[in-house]
Amino acid sequence: MEPKSKLMATASRPGQARMHAKSRRVDIFSHLPDEVALRILCRLSIKDLTCFGCVSKRCRQLYLLSPLLHFDEFPKANTLTCGKRLKLLNCLDRYLVHRGDNKIMKFSVCWARHRLPADEATQCFCDEYYRIMTWIHNAVRCKVQVLDLEISMFEDMAFPSCVFPCESLVHLSLDMKCRIEVPSTFFSNLQYLDLSKVNIVDEGFFKWISCSCKVIKELNLHQVYGPKNVTIESWSLESFSLECHKLIDICHLNISGEKLEEIFIDWEFATPNDKSLSIFAPNLEKFYWFGNFVCNPSLGNPGCLKEVGIFLDPEADDYKYVFDDVYTSSEVNFLNLNEETIKALFRDGSMPAPFENIRHLRVHIRSFINDLVPAMVFLFSGLHNLYTLYIKSSPPLVEPESNNASGFVMGHWSMQNLAFIKQLKEVTIELSHGSNGVEFAMYMLAHAQNLEKMVIIHLPKQYVRRKIKKSKNISKAKIVFKERNRDLV
Repeated sequence: MEPKSKLMATASRPGQARMHAKSRRVDIFSHLPDEVALRILCRLSIKDLTCFGCVSKRCRQLYLLSPLLHFDEFPKANTLTCGKRLKLLNCLDRYLVHRGDNKIMKFSVCWARHRLPADEATQCFCDEYYRIMTWIHNAVRCKVQVLDLEISMFEDMAFPSCVFPCESLVHLSLDMKCRIEVPSTFFSNLQYLDLSKVNIVDEGFFKWISCSCKVIKELNLHQVYGPKNVTIESWSLESFSLECHKLIDICHLNISGEKLEEIFIDWEFATPNDKSLSIFAPNLEKFYWFGNFVCNPSLGNPGCLKEVGIFLDPEADDYKYVFDDVYTSSEVNFLNLNEETIKALFRDGSMPAPFENIRHLRVHIRSFINDLVPAMVFLFSGLHNLYTLYIKSSPPLVEPESNNASGFVMGHWSMQNLAFIKQLKEVTIELSHGSNGVEFAMYMLAHAQNLEKMVIIHLPKQYVRRKIKKSKNISKAKIVFKERNRDLV
């Protein structure tokens, strides 16, 4: 029999081994260089970061030095009781106090409105507003570089004036209903500015961007309120986007920039009578226009344009102003069109000449109905050098009459002698109700001799695989079938 002392020692070994292993893990992390340790900590949520800070004295030091702070992982905070919500705010406050003036590279906050009756929410609202504004001031004091705020609880509250003069700030993303005044500073290091739902009190704010933001590269305005005129003149701006719905009364949009490469406009309004659009961007490469049409737009004849998307609802006699300006560039090879624009082209009966240079086409339709087919044929007839084609559809949830989308068989397409079919290499087609889309897919498989791949996205219970596989296929194209889910519909 073994001595009792030996048995006790043997029995304790597993526990000792676990303790030693845990000790080694802590020691290994604790002895990492600060730069490496902080890079790892940047991936942690504030909850996990707090747990890490409780492990050891060294971990607590690193915990307070973390340069990336994400106060945005509280998806159920709006349903908490006032007491628990206050406790959470107190914890975040204490953390920022303990951090002191340690530098913050990125500070993001996502905070939702508390779900309370209006008469009970007033005090809660005031307290939380004060807390969050204090956090922002703290981030500015700690020389924040990236500030990302998504706050849904405040309306018409003043945004802290200390943010825009912050010399370290290069990236500001602001999604909250608040008032923004014209900053007093004459110089800003901002390179990226994204404003959503804000109320811009004075149009002089855009002049401040033009004159004081000398290194800004990207400007995004989403549902901004207040100004009737938006004028941006920048020598450094490379990307600009504007999104505004009918309730936002922007009348005049003027954008000018030598370095502008991308412009996205989504502009909706009730009447075009008092609207104007002027763009000067000689080096523009990508231009997308959604929403309503502006009469006589001035798009500046960009000579470097490569990618264009037109998603408008134009009349037959006014859409051509867009094409006259946009398609003067022979460099355009990627084209996106919606159903309304395709129909407008067909009604007018004249195809813009630069369409011959299009290599990649993406069309957005609701369904492949009979009324649309002649317009599609007209569009395809002007494309002689097409390599890739994507037909995206958004069929209605209620199935239309089958005879409304089943009138054109493969033989009809064969009689059109479409020139682009010979060099077509890749196709993606989202099928809708009826057989028009299936027949067009079969036509391409039968005549596109250089086709390499076709992706067919079909509706549930739309049995097309057997029909497609039995059809004539002149090429050795790979055919991929995917079932359309409800998100795509």
